[in-house]
Amino acid sequence: MKGLFAKELAILTTSLKRNVLFVALFYGFISVASRQPYMAYALAFFFTLICLSTISFDENSHWDTYVRTMPVTPTQIIGCKYLCTLGGLVLGMLAATGIIAIINLVCTVWVSEPGAISFPADVAATLLVCGGMVLLFAALLLPLSYKFNSVNARSWLFLLIAGFAGLGGLLIAILPAELRGGFITLLNNTDEASALLMLAALFAVMLLVYGISYRVCVRIYEKKEY
Repeated sequence: MKGLFAKELAILTTSLKRNVLFVALFYGFISVASRQPYMAYALAFFFTLICLSTISFDENSHWDTYVRTMPVTPTQIIGCKYLCTLGGLVLGMLAATGIIAIINLVCTVWVSEPGAISFPADVAATLLVCGGMVLLFAALLLPLSYKFNSVNARSWLFLLIAGFAGLGGLLIAILPAELRGGFITLLNNTDEASALLMLAALFAVMLLVYGISYRVCVRIYEKKEY
């Protein structure tokens, strides 16, 4: 199992480290210079996407054909990929938090812009939303990549997202106006602690979906021929 993690790290450090460092520094500089944290939050998606991109390296090098000759199981192979992707999300969230802390420091010490300061509750809420969206993205993309290959998986993913968006719009359209209005009123009247609790629950649900995706992906990998 350690060898699988070492292989993932080798791909990331030898092939992508310059791009990763450049983008992270660029996003950080723009966020601090403009005192706008939205680009910092994008790092959660960026670091996750970098980890997901290793699937393309595996396909181009025929890694999955070679790894079948090694004493590792599909559960370990796929588990390593899922854990590395989750690690990318955590790293991106930590990087975003660090950049936002620097923005707050700049706005407090060097530039008097109290309105640009991000409060901890706002940062936590945004990270939970971004993290949940990234988890759902990865949970869909990983099984599709192993089922159809990484290139075709993107097309299938866009179709799924379009389908979910269309279904969501349809559900909103057919809901009675009173129900929609009541839901909006409930959200507007929700206090900060309750809102954070709901977002944390949503993030936990996305973690559960990510775990289910892992089991599905293992099944796909076991049945696929290389």
